[in-house]
Amino acid sequence: METSTTITDMDADSLAECGRYLDLQDLSNMAMSCKFLKTVAYSDSIWQRWFSEHCPLQMPSTFSQASGVRESYLARRTALRQFKFVDPLAAIFRTKAKPFNHLLLDKNNNIVFSQGSMIQMIKMSSFFSGRDFLVTLNDHKARITCMRLFPLSETSLFRSETQEEENVLVTSSCDHSIRLWRKGSCQRCFRGHNGPVSTLSDKLLGDGSGKVFASGGEDGTVRLWSLSSSGKRGQQALKATLYGHTKPVKLMSVAGLFR
Repeated sequence: METSTTITDMDADSLAECGRYLDLQDLSNMAMSCKFLKTVAYSDSIWQRWFSEHCPLQMPSTFSQASGVRESYLARRTALRQFKFVDPLAAIFRTKAKPFNHLLLDKNNNIVFSQGSMIQMIKMSSFFSGRDFLVTLNDHKARITCMRLFPLSETSLFRSETQEEENVLVTSSCDHSIRLWRKGSCQRCFRGHNGPVSTLSDKLLGDGSGKVFASGGEDGTVRLWSLSSSGKRGQQALKATLYGHTKPVKLMSVAGLFR
């Protein structure tokens, strides 16, 4: 005697995979048909698709463990319909138990911070996609004193128009050096100060291809450096040394137009 096969005889995971392509009305009808299909319609794999499409910045780690993905999505949808807007992402990043010295946010919304001689970068695009998101830069041998972001287009590393919006990170340190970073590694190391480098200019100085940045040090000097110099060690980068201060240069800012 032949036995009939019904939809409830199918594997629940296979049905849930099919359910990912249904709209909300069809999912509601599916859930009301029987207990088995209700369980399938409420599965997390279906509702994670709705979150990824309509709330892309909300991560699975932020879902309530008690309510589940479906309830979290419906609560979010109801809040939006009632104009109850909240921050869609709440995340806690834990690092070593050391003070934060500097904190920057670049054009790609990556978070860059320093702790002692170490720089760490949280790559938000990798964080959202579930990949490794923490990059550590540790070439400096002593405490980092300043961090700045300058346009990649002003450096010798610039190659094409597609890089127009990219930045490079420049840092100074008590190890007497200044370093230029890109793509997770040190691209240039500038040396010249006779002591710790305490500060960097907040903007580039000059115009055209001759732009420079300034640094101030414990040696009482202000030095001008070219970002367009080539070579790993930044040869020919030091363009001028300004003397006159009798005490360490701790802060500097570029005001107005400098030529």
